[in-house]
Formats: sequence, C-alpha cells, structure tokens
Amino acid sequence: MNIIKSDLVDIKYDAFWEDVAAITIEAGPKSVLVVINDHEQGSQEQVQLQKMLEACKLTPAQYNIVKVKTGQLVAWHKLRELLDPKVVFLFGILPAQLGISALFRLNEPNRFNDRIWLPSISIAEQEQFPDLKKQLWVSGMKPVFIDKAFGEF
Repeated sequence: MNIIKSDLVDIKYDAFWEDVAAITIEAGPKSVLVVINDHEQGSQEQVQLQKMLEACKLTPAQYNIVKVKTGQLVAWHKLRELLDPKVVFLFGILPAQLGISALFRLNEPNRFNDRIWLPSISIAEQEQFPDLKKQLWVSGMKPVFIDKAFGEF
C-alpha cells in the first residue's frame, strides 16, 4: 500500500495507517500495555517478562502483551484506540517505532498522551546491565505498580 506519495516521506511510514489486528490477536482494552521485541514462546525473555509482571502484582486480566519485530513500525494511535491502556510499558521498543516523536526518560514514568509510559531497554539487555534493571524496578515499576503513585490500574 502506498498512501503517502512523496519523495520526502519514505513509503515505510505507510505502516502507521495499517491495521494492528495481526499483532493484537484477541486483545481488548486493559489497563497495561506491554510492547516488547518479538521473542519465542517459552524463551528466557518470556520467563523474565512474566516474573517482572508478577513482581508488579499484575494479573493477565490487567495487561496486553504486543510483540513487535525488530524495526517494525506500529501505529500508536491504532493501539490506543483498540487497547486503551493507562500504562504503556516499552521493552526495547523506541517511541519512533510507534510513530511518536517524543523523548522519554529511560526506566522512569513519563506522562504522554494522557498515559503513563515506562520505557526500558530490552529484557535481553537488562541481563547484561543489572544496574539498569534495578533502576527500572526502583524508579519505574515499584512507584507505578506497587506504591501506586500514579493511581490504581
């Protein structure tokens, strides 16, 4: 599909008008949206993600997990309309991949588009940098999900 016909805007940005149903199979509105790099079911990343979500005292009824391939562009406005999260957790996903031109503080809660955003490096990278993983817990996950500094989710 070629929506924007211009030499100035690359055709790859047409992805921001495509449907997100393929990556949000059977997903509906939930309080938390986790956007993560694509990984295999049962992989170490999957196990670690589940441990992190359990540490936040989140149940599967409270979150959606959307897996994004490396370099894949996904329209935030489509995810927002379909899933309506209050908190968006980014693991190894840049805001630009979601069509967002904003700078977020890493491992800390950020307010954008009437939501709380919690961006971090990928789970695989967190294993290499335990200090950043600890910072994510202390400065991001604990205040948002345990201390409820931003309200109930």
